Amino acid sequence: MLNCEGTPAQRGRSYGEQLKDSIRENVKILVHRVGHPSLPRGEAHFQSWMRRQESLMAKHWPWLLEEIRGVAAGCGEEYEDILLLNLRAWQYDLYNKPPAGGCSSLAVTLSDGAVVCTGALDDPPQLYCGPVRFVPEEGFRSVSFPITGTSWGNRGMNSRGLSVGISSQSLPGLKSLPNAVNQDIAMRVILQTCATVGEVREFCRAFPFTMNMVCVDAAGGIFCAHQTAGGFFEVPAPEGWCCLTNHVCDDGMRYRLMSLGVKEFPESPTTRARRGKLVEFCRERNGSCSAEEVLSLIGRRDDGDPGTIHNGGTVCLTFSSTKEPHTLRVLQPSEASGSNVFESLEV
Repeated sequence: MLNCEGTPAQRGRSYGEQLKDSIRENVKILVHRVGHPSLPRGEAHFQSWMRRQESLMAKHWPWLLEEIRGVAAGCGEEYEDILLLNLRAWQYDLYNKPPAGGCSSLAVTLSDGAVVCTGALDDPPQLYCGPVRFVPEEGFRSVSFPITGTSWGNRGMNSRGLSVGISSQSLPGLKSLPNAVNQDIAMRVILQTCATVGEVREFCRAFPFTMNMVCVDAAGGIFCAHQTAGGFFEVPAPEGWCCLTNHVCDDGMRYRLMSLGVKEFPESPTTRARRGKLVEFCRERNGSCSAEEVLSLIGRRDDGDPGTIHNGGTVCLTFSSTKEPHTLRVLQPSEASGSNVFESLEV
């Protein structure tokens, strides 16, 4: 696990120096777009979008820009290239539509009363370096799985016991609010600044971004939402469980999103099967299942099951429990060892 400690500039430089070859490769693939259509970097609409995002970070989270500059200095790349890497510029809404992938998130209550949170990341594994622990001077430590070279957060956990699981959601045509931010940057800020699901909820109300989210805090609070760049849509979780994959699960919310400009709701081929598998498990086993059963549910790969959570695109699986508020269990199937055992990481 990579550790990034100290001031924002020190964290970034350490990150950049330790992983410079992988960061340069990601810049080449995702920002310079070698072998693919190039980003519209010289066009006014793209420059306006990039500078607006940069200004939002400078106003609210200037330490992020310091960290990004540190990464650029550490790996020898241009600051703007590392900024665009962090902004997921290859999925800029006027350049390309973000795909709906194969990620899944779950919160469920065990028979002993503990609430667990799981996440499955589905993406090309070569873009990732494994878990990164960010240790800021101010705010909470966190362990997450960013694309190498970014200051992102996604599935992971912080030192206050807040756990997050996320899944991408494509909403073409959505009218974004002016203060909408990149979803991966938002998740990093949540992990560094939020201790409870109530604080996550308030953050989502203040800063729009598009992501399906499941969060659990150390007290067992559960938060589930279709957060969007056009507004906040919370999914109730009154029975001690919730789960989301890569689609909007409520027709009423879909109707409201249509009024905000959404023209279609593209879905990955397995998103409903995966959520269906999780819903069935929770309806039958919520409040009576064990940690081992949940680990098996998400960790067992079955290519004959369209609802398998662990699939051919899985980069990592995460599991946390309110009984272990400082431990994140992780399975990385793409590792050379090929192990199917969850490793415990101290947050």
